[in-house]
Amino acid sequence: MTEKNKANTKSMKHFNRSLSQNSTVKIIATVKWQIRVKAYFLSKRSITMTNGGGRGREWYGKGEAIVIRRSDIEHVHDFARVHCKLRDFLLIRVPMKSGIRTTEIRTLNIEDIDFELGEFQVLDSKKKRFYPLPLDVLTLQFIKDLIGSRTEGVVFTRQDNQKIARQNKPMSRTAIWYLIHGIGLAAGVKGVNPRLLRHYFVASLMYPKPDEHGNRREPASIETVRRMCRHTNLATTTFYVARLVFPEDIKRDYDRLQNPYVRTESESSKKELEPSSFYEEFCSRCTHEQVCSIKQKMCSCEGATGCRFYKQKKEMII
Repeated sequence: MTEKNKANTKSMKHFNRSLSQNSTVKIIATVKWQIRVKAYFLSKRSITMTNGGGRGREWYGKGEAIVIRRSDIEHVHDFARVHCKLRDFLLIRVPMKSGIRTTEIRTLNIEDIDFELGEFQVLDSKKKRFYPLPLDVLTLQFIKDLIGSRTEGVVFTRQDNQKIARQNKPMSRTAIWYLIHGIGLAAGVKGVNPRLLRHYFVASLMYPKPDEHGNRREPASIETVRRMCRHTNLATTTFYVARLVFPEDIKRDYDRLQNPYVRTESESSKKELEPSSFYEEFCSRCTHEQVCSIKQKMCSCEGATGCRFYKQKKEMII
């Protein structure tokens, strides 16, 4: 064998033609497998929403209703106000009052907030544009207390230790999510996250909480809610509203329509319990009067003829 043939044989050992072919086949098979898996899960989780018999729109894995009590979210808010730091409390309050996303919370800068006009510029995490949004006076005052003498930089900074706190580094999206979720668990409410607070903001505008006297408040228009949430399509805003369910509102409307003889708590708080014939005949003579929990409802019920818990007081013999 000549020296030239030896050199060609030696070079062929370092080039394996089948190795490149096998890698190409593996890549093609991997891509096909990924496409099949994605198509399978999308077909299982897709939910078609039709509008008036027209062409349907598909929502992937987002059709489940979130049933949570309004009092639970407010309880998490009050719990954070008492037991958490001011920064952690604002992480709960800001998305509840403005509906901004997790990335928008992270990138909120001090110079984008106008404390005199009561509004701030939010950098939309999807459209990458600035949008002006209003903010209530109390939240602005809390932000003033948080930033102190700082005039620039992000509002929510890391506070792991004193060295990192001086650098004013922004928090990560994961840290914000786990912090809000942990506050909810500490307050005894499961499933609290920034996305849920955004849903709560939208639903609280469309279904506002009644005032102290039980009177219904005027809800915001769907177009106003769409602009505040910066949705391109109005159907997205409608889907937001339909996803969150308030059991208190359902119970109040049900009692108003199906239990006309029973006053709700808001109606009973308008005026104190007035003496009635039922009270004079039963409640005033019952041994359970001081601890009775249905006294107000029974006295306000016009068709009540008696009480199964009635137990007459024993008369004192002098």
